Amino acid sequence: MKNYFKSLIVTALTIFAIAFTSSAQVTITQWNFEGDVITPSTGSGTASLIGGTAATFATGLEGGVSSGRAWNTNTYPEQGTGSGTAGVEFLVSTSGFSNISVTWDHRHSNTSANRVRLQYTLNGTTWVNFDANASNATNTALGVDKGFDNGRYITDAGDTWYQRSASFASISGASDNAAFAIRVVSEFFDGVEYAAATITSVYSVNGTFRFDNVTIMGGSGSAPLLTSTPGSLSGFTYVETTGPSESQSILLNGFNLLPATGTITLTPSADFEISVNVTDYVDSYQFIYENSQVSNTTIYVRMKDALVTGSYNGTLTISGGGAPDLVVNLSGSVTSTTPASIANITLPMYMQGAVPNVTRVPYAYYATLNNLLPNATYRYYNKVVLGSDAPDYNGAGNCIFVNPAAGTFTRTSSTSFGTVGEYGEFTTGESGVYSGWFMTEPTGNASRFKPGTELFVRIILNDGAGGTTEATRLTSTESIKVLGFYNNVADSSGTAIRGISSYAPKNFIFLFDNTQGSGRPLYGTQVEGTAIDFAGSSSYAAFYTENVAGTEGAWGGIVPNINANGVKRVEEHSLVNGTVVNSKNSDNGIWGTVDTKNPTGGATTVLVVNTTLGIGSPVSEMGKIYAYGKVLKIELVKEVNGSVQVVNLNGQCVAGFNLNGNNATYTTNLAEGIYFVRIISDLGTATGKVFIR
Repeated sequence: MKNYFKSLIVTALTIFAIAFTSSAQVTITQWNFEGDVITPSTGSGTASLIGGTAATFATGLEGGVSSGRAWNTNTYPEQGTGSGTAGVEFLVSTSGFSNISVTWDHRHSNTSANRVRLQYTLNGTTWVNFDANASNATNTALGVDKGFDNGRYITDAGDTWYQRSASFASISGASDNAAFAIRVVSEFFDGVEYAAATITSVYSVNGTFRFDNVTIMGGSGSAPLLTSTPGSLSGFTYVETTGPSESQSILLNGFNLLPATGTITLTPSADFEISVNVTDYVDSYQFIYENSQVSNTTIYVRMKDALVTGSYNGTLTISGGGAPDLVVNLSGSVTSTTPASIANITLPMYMQGAVPNVTRVPYAYYATLNNLLPNATYRYYNKVVLGSDAPDYNGAGNCIFVNPAAGTFTRTSSTSFGTVGEYGEFTTGESGVYSGWFMTEPTGNASRFKPGTELFVRIILNDGAGGTTEATRLTSTESIKVLGFYNNVADSSGTAIRGISSYAPKNFIFLFDNTQGSGRPLYGTQVEGTAIDFAGSSSYAAFYTENVAGTEGAWGGIVPNINANGVKRVEEHSLVNGTVVNSKNSDNGIWGTVDTKNPTGGATTVLVVNTTLGIGSPVSEMGKIYAYGKVLKIELVKEVNGSVQVVNLNGQCVAGFNLNGNNATYTTNLAEGIYFVRIISDLGTATGKVFIR
């Protein structure tokens, strides 16, 4: 907990002393955003973005100076729209507490809105504007009172930290309420438009609100109560045979305990041990309290020695004094003596880039990670780095998280192991290995996405045990060349390429400059049908948003302008396991009339590779593919020798048959839905879309 914020709380509580005299004020929940996470540092609760805002992390406020970390929000509404709708939300149960108060540190950038509204809900759905005024709130900057405007907090300068608070003592419904939550949002200055925090600046959607030390406090009432700061401990770790782990600590307090003198008992789970002096660790501990209270008692916790490789989750249960048992969640991991690594990777050679970058196209690769914890669920995100970047630098680029089991793709512009949607997850097998797809969206980072730059991919993992901090960073040994969409002949220039295919949506494609599919691919990306709103972004290339995004079977990317072989092979790979499920070759790099050798089309003269045959029509050059009920019918013009694959919309082959001749009927047991039926034969490949009823 940051010391400066402690003094702020004291100031705020002095102002509202009359409201708070009935019981001891304690911190229910606090967010200080250390470790770049939005999980509470004390207590429990949920922080989230609202109204279309996005967020990263930046320098916070500690000891009255810029230090630590803070939640930096951006992407606020366009001028004249969305007043009172965009900002942040904090949900905290106040059950068992009264006289609720809220305090936070708030930094405005120069172009951010200069009016801030605090809102609250008592039922989780209906939001009410808090009427902030001198009798129930504070609004200061460097100790100077900034005042209020029609119930809003006034901002009169940008690039400045404001200390703000609000008392809900007069709002009885805020007490003892599991559905209590607050929002901090931007509002119009004059009822029509936003005004900028700095009077000489102009309001911008890119202006930022930065939040730190967001704290919900309440009176403990007269009932016995035990509290812990923080409310959970995670990230205990050591390499097998080198235990125990480093210790972490909680600060224990007790209020209104009965009887006036009694015993507190602390009991950790079997894999953890505790101490009160950082020297002697035991499996359980008791101590005597007096005067009905426990005051700022430090308890140290660590993970025991001699544990085998794996994830460990437990609790520290604290009981006594007539209070409800206090349970502090504990988690950690023991890692193998062999460090985690990228065992294998199929890494395409080229990626798009530009500064600024409004011609983006997604990039994909397939990797196998080993020496991880067995049967463990890891949180991850993936970025790109320069060869000169520090080993603990997390990298640049946006993530598109691929979940093969669910068949979902999630695009995010910010990453955090503490925020759902800002990390991906995968689960290892018995041997501690995972193989899967990873995707990067190039951004406008000037150092890394400048055409001609050589980049390396970096996969960042947590501890595999629910931890919210970065524990492992794995970096490729092969690099990727950044290409820009240019019309000249240069090793940093590339041309747009897109595909029309019958490939299953959500599968992946690799492009090769040879017909064997040997060596590294030129490019890799997903087959569309992912449900990502690429077209809704102003950052993607026009050819991609117009002809690829949202079109099932379409794909798009970039290929180098210096490539004498051209694109000779297009491989379709399974979403689920990465295996090749289909391929098409061109011996000379010409697809129909499209010559892919040494192109100079940039982003305007797009190479269009059409690998379809019969898709979109019940009658193709080979014949008909259709279904009635659960019966699949194939009627071909010529006799063939080959096979039939039935593929669902997740790219999984769910049925297969042999095909010898020109007519076949198959009875399936498939669930109702749309399927792709692919014929692979000595006369070629054909695919049709059918509906199984």
